Amino acid sequence: MENTIRVIIVDDHKMIRDGIKLMLKNNPEIKVVNEFDNGLDVIKYIDKNPTSVDVVLMDISMPKLDGIAATRDIKSNHAGINILAITMHIEKSYIMDMMKAGASGYVLKESGASDLVEAIKTIAAGKQFFSSEVSSVIVKSIIEEEPKKHVRDIISDREKEVILLVAQGLSNNKIGEKMCLSPRTVESHRRNILQKLDVKNTAELIAYANKQNWI
Repeated sequence: MENTIRVIIVDDHKMIRDGIKLMLKNNPEIKVVNEFDNGLDVIKYIDKNPTSVDVVLMDISMPKLDGIAATRDIKSNHAGINILAITMHIEKSYIMDMMKAGASGYVLKESGASDLVEAIKTIAAGKQFFSSEVSSVIVKSIIEEEPKKHVRDIISDREKEVILLVAQGLSNNKIGEKMCLSPRTVESHRRNILQKLDVKNTAELIAYANKQNWI
């Protein structure tokens, strides 16, 4: 077929390679053109045959050269070739390292044939694909590391001004005088700010504002 996706499998376990070939055997849109048991040999092959492959199914832990280094090398020299990580590693560090190296997708070896086929077709089309388990790890990481990344977007200009004045140690009365507001309104602003930023008191508010380089 003219639009057949040409695939190379790279994994140091023959049983895994054979299993992947079996899953793809009856799919007319995908053709396995070669296989290797380490990252170094696949790099040598692609350097000599750069137009022979569309998608590389890349394991991570392998002898001679691991999948992360191999992915980095391939993407540096052959940007048009797409890399799909197929691995047993679900840890965030492996996922991030493969993505930084240039992989377009990440699936676990326990994934079924339908997920694998969908992943290959997706990244061959220039998009990204992550299995559901991998997506959960990525989302959890974002939530844990950047829970308040966009919080300033929900803080009004008036509330920002209140934060700056609070950081200067001014009382509600003094802040009200500067902003032409009643002390009650200032207190309402402060209460709303604490709730939006999920901080408990003025000390935590100032510490958070400092950490965000707001003041």
